[in-house]
Order: sequence, then structure tokens, then C-alpha cells
Amino acid sequence: MDRKQCVRCLNNSTVRRMSLDDSGQCCYCTRYDRIRSQLEDRERLSELFRQRIEQVRGKYPYDAAVGISGGKDSMYVLYQLVRVYGLKVRAFTMRNGFFSPQAQANTDRIVQELGVEHSYIDFDPSLLKRFFRYSMQHWLTPCIACSYIGYAAMINYTAKIGAGLCIHGRSPQQMLRYYGDDVFTGFVDAGLRPPQEVDVQALYQELLGLTGTHLDKSIAGDVRGILFDGVKAEDFREFVPFFLYHPYEESQIVQFLRENTSWSPSQDYDHYDCTIHHAAHYIYQCAEGRPHCLPEISVLVRSGKLSREEGLRLTEHARYHEKPAEALHTLCDTVGLREEPLFLKAWLYRHLVKK
Repeated sequence: MDRKQCVRCLNNSTVRRMSLDDSGQCCYCTRYDRIRSQLEDRERLSELFRQRIEQVRGKYPYDAAVGISGGKDSMYVLYQLVRVYGLKVRAFTMRNGFFSPQAQANTDRIVQELGVEHSYIDFDPSLLKRFFRYSMQHWLTPCIACSYIGYAAMINYTAKIGAGLCIHGRSPQQMLRYYGDDVFTGFVDAGLRPPQEVDVQALYQELLGLTGTHLDKSIAGDVRGILFDGVKAEDFREFVPFFLYHPYEESQIVQFLRENTSWSPSQDYDHYDCTIHHAAHYIYQCAEGRPHCLPEISVLVRSGKLSREEGLRLTEHARYHEKPAEALHTLCDTVGLREEPLFLKAWLYRHLVKK
């Protein structure tokens, strides 16, 4: 297959919806450059975050609601908000059917250490199965379904408990990998403006409209139902990305947690909280012909945090050379799909559709 390659980052024609301009740069590099000066202005970013927390501090039952998974990023965010910023926080964890026991143990222990109120959010198993089947059949990954359900539930929960903000720990690489095409691009753009300039209700209505174009009517209706479960549109609070305003260095975050908390994941701490993570990324690799993380590593390359050579080495290191059998069995058994048709569809997509 002929792969068109961005001259700046690692993106190529395996990245969906990628296009190149006359200079050979991909559309994601071009879009990144439009906001690059804002992303690198640390003083202004710190002030924007300060404005957001001071605007709500002490005015609601909770200053912020924070979704935590037991993973490094969300645990670090929780610690910073409680111990550094001194916010009154209510933490919550969504159990999507693939939440690992080790992550739950870490979650229970850390919220107790920090003295934070915490709740688990459970979903109707039949709803989860339908969402995940749809996601697997349409995109060959369960992760998109998890994102739609998760963000709707987080925003809804924040409104229900009367928190001033909903703060999440998505990394810059995750936020910017498909910037401009991602349904959630609006949260990044809103976050780069002063809080008084953000029309939260209009933002959510716009995002719901985009959701309707990406999902069939039934599934989109379920997302809307989760979002509006028991709350009015005017009750919604801003969905704030912590790492839009704060430096993100994975190794430093891991070291910080190990030195300052009892956080103790397995050696494979990246996404250890999800029992099907490796299955999802393996299927994606079979369909796209490259590791799932390539667009995220491209963010690091275009922002100058990695050289192209370093990025290529990291991408290759992430490549699966063996099938994660146990995780695949868990995924397929839970959503009621067989492996063979999934991998046939992945093969057809890679060799025929992508051409």
C-alpha cells in the first residue's frame, strides 16, 4: 500500500481522515499550529485554570467532580486538586464492565488516603453490550463507545451532585491526536478561552449535534439520555481538561504517585485499569497496519517533545507481535462477538477499504 507520509510528524495514510497540504504537512499539524502559541503560553494557561477554580470555589456543594479510573493520570489529577489546590472534590469511577480488580483496589485505597468522597457509577449491562457491539461492528474498537458513554455520564454526574466543574485527566496527546475531527475538540477550544466567555450550554448542544452525525439515532438517543438523566440543560458545568493547563510528563507523574501515595499498579501500568485494553489495540493494529498510538506520538513529534527518530522507535516498541488471547476472549465473550469475523473485517479494511 502506498502510504502518504507527513513531512513533520509520523502520520501517514493509515490515520483516518488525514490529508496533506501542498507543503507535505498533515492537517493535524496545520491545525495544531493555529493554537500552538496558546498551548505553549504557560503563564496564560495557569491563569486560565486559576480563573476557573476561583470562579467556583466555595459556591457549590463541591468545587469539582473528578472521574478516576485508578490509572496514573486521573490519580495524579485528584491528588493535585485536593492537596495542591485545596479544592473540595467528589470523585467517581465508572464501571463499564472491563474495570480491573487491581484498579479498583488502588482507587479505593487512594480516595481513602486523600479523604475524598467517592462513588461508583454502574450501567445497565444490556446498554453496555449494545454500545460495545455497535462500536466494534462500526469501528472495530470498543473505545469509542466507552468515550461517548463516559463523557456523557461524567457531565451528568457533575450536574447531579452540584459540583462547580467537571475536571478530567485526558493527556495532551489524547486531546490533540485528532484535533479538528474529534467530537470533543470543542472542549479544547473552550478551555483556551476565559471561563466567562464560554457558553457551556451551547457547547454541549453543539457536541450533541455532532454526536448525532457519528452515531445512529438509537445509540445517539441513549447518549442524550445518559447526559440528561435527571438534570436540565442549564445545570451543566464546564468539562475541564487538567492537562491543557499543566505540564504532562508521564515518567514524572508515575514517579510522583509512587513517592507520595500508595498507588501500586502492575509493571504494565499504562491502561492497566482496563482488562480489554490490549485486545482493543491489537484489533486496531490489525485493521490499520500500525500501532494505535501513532497519532498520539505524532503530537509529541509536532510539538517538539520527541524527534521523528525517537517517535518511530516508540511506535515500533508499541507494536503487538503476539495476540493477547485472554483479553480478546474477555472482549468477545462480553459483547457477544466471535473473533474470526472481527479479524476478517479488520483484514478487509486494511487491504481493501484503505486502498
